Amino acid sequence: MDFSDESEYIFSLIRGFSNKVKNKELLIFYDLDEWIDIIDYYFIEEDNEELLEKAINLSLKQYPTNEELIVRKAEFIALENYENALLYLLESKKKLSNKKQILLLTYQGGQILSREGKHLNALKIAEDCLKHIENEYILNLAGYQYIKLNEFEKAKDSLLKAFEICYEKYTSKKTEEIKSYGANDFMFSATVIPDDLIFSTAELCKKVKKYKKIFYPFVEKFVEYDPQNSCYWEMLAEFYERCDEPEKALNACEYFLCLEPDDIDVIRKKYINYIDSGKKKDRVKILRKILETIENILKKEEINPKKRQDLLVCYAMTYKEIINIYIEEEKINKCIEVCKETLKKSLKIPFFSDKIFFSEQYIYHTLSRLYLQLGDTKLAEIYALTLIEKEPDNYVAKISYAEMLYMIGKSEKAIDIFQNLYETIEEEIAELKSNKRPNEDKLQILYTILTMLISMWAKLLFKSDIINTALDFLKLLIKELLTVDFVENNIFSAISTYAELVLTNNHPTEELKNMIISAAEIYGSSIIISLSSVSEIENSEDVYSFLGDLLKQFDYDEENY
Repeated sequence: MDFSDESEYIFSLIRGFSNKVKNKELLIFYDLDEWIDIIDYYFIEEDNEELLEKAINLSLKQYPTNEELIVRKAEFIALENYENALLYLLESKKKLSNKKQILLLTYQGGQILSREGKHLNALKIAEDCLKHIENEYILNLAGYQYIKLNEFEKAKDSLLKAFEICYEKYTSKKTEEIKSYGANDFMFSATVIPDDLIFSTAELCKKVKKYKKIFYPFVEKFVEYDPQNSCYWEMLAEFYERCDEPEKALNACEYFLCLEPDDIDVIRKKYINYIDSGKKKDRVKILRKILETIENILKKEEINPKKRQDLLVCYAMTYKEIINIYIEEEKINKCIEVCKETLKKSLKIPFFSDKIFFSEQYIYHTLSRLYLQLGDTKLAEIYALTLIEKEPDNYVAKISYAEMLYMIGKSEKAIDIFQNLYETIEEEIAELKSNKRPNEDKLQILYTILTMLISMWAKLLFKSDIINTALDFLKLLIKELLTVDFVENNIFSAISTYAELVLTNNHPTEELKNMIISAAEIYGSSIIISLSSVSEIENSEDVYSFLGDLLKQFDYDEENY
């Protein structure tokens, strides 16, 4: 069974199980391997805890003394309370007599303790297990604890033994014996190597640089033994990436892609390491390859719905990355071309989604700003209005449009929009607050939009030398925000704007200091610390010193300031 067939088998299994639960079937039976595949899928995806729990409980009814299911239940319990998970393993061990079963449950307890940071206890368990059996999982568990306890030489020895076992399995071709050991122990991309072993070894190599000379050649042995095996090239790329060796990781990706040129995950990995290597020249070319590959895959009708959705998310984020690159490089015309390309492509491939902050509306906003940069105010206004027409309740879009109008000299029209928005938002806030139990989430969103509106409006007025009005707007906003007890970020934003306007124009600071005192009385030292990082305040010896004195009143350790 190749990888694509295996993936389809898993998704078919998951669909079947999900439908049986949904249809409330009284009897749900699978063989042991199928139950483990179902449970491990939900562990990896982390997308349905209810079905995970259902699968674990049903499988244990069918196979009540199976150690592989018991350790998976312990993992599930540990998501909420690791001590309860350890008690469950202890009680389960009392019901078993097989030494191999008991050993696996003991190892699982060590894994749980390790994740909880109980490294001495986890190490004791690993060392006890190693008295009975040496495998790559237990050796890795011990090696990881040695790393955390700064016993690096012991960690090196333990991890090397783990790799030796993996290499012996690999070269002896005993693939039928290769399987994961405990719960949430997974092999790396169809290799003989546990993913956690790659992680632990990379962490050790980063901590103790001299060990690179030992482990790098050792890990490379796997691809040297069978250079046509793409899985080990991907594993090598992952190892080097985790070791902060982007050049070496990039090289391994290149070898992998010679064997499997259309693997999106590795093309993406190649892109990341390309960037981390400090390279920029071919960024868009690599991203274009991702788009092309996804388009080819999407043409296949047999793709399961989840994989299709994952591909669409990757497709959208890849386009967004290309747009950001062109913005960064100030290639405005290129960026406009790509934005228009996404609108055209979306008619055939529905990849826009608000959930990933890359929507059709985002494109219209970007196009409006790009044309404004080019000085084409007519097209800038057209795209801004198109966005508002598509989302008439999008207040942020209207604020942005009003800002643009102000910038292109249509200040009267801009002020009308600001005024109407201000009145509308204040009315909505008043209506919400009049309820006995106002929706705090919605209220917070409205205050965030109100803060954005007034801050933007004040800055534009200030630029037009309408200084007193600008400052009065901000004072009124801050006064209102101080009456609400869950808008610290908005108060920070409003006071920051006020500070920016006052301090960059050498205005008196007494009003600013009073605002900060009032905010600190509500939010304590956190608001003071946040404001101390505002560049205008940092550059003002007077106000910065004032913040330092104010912090002392909150018993704050000045060494951290």
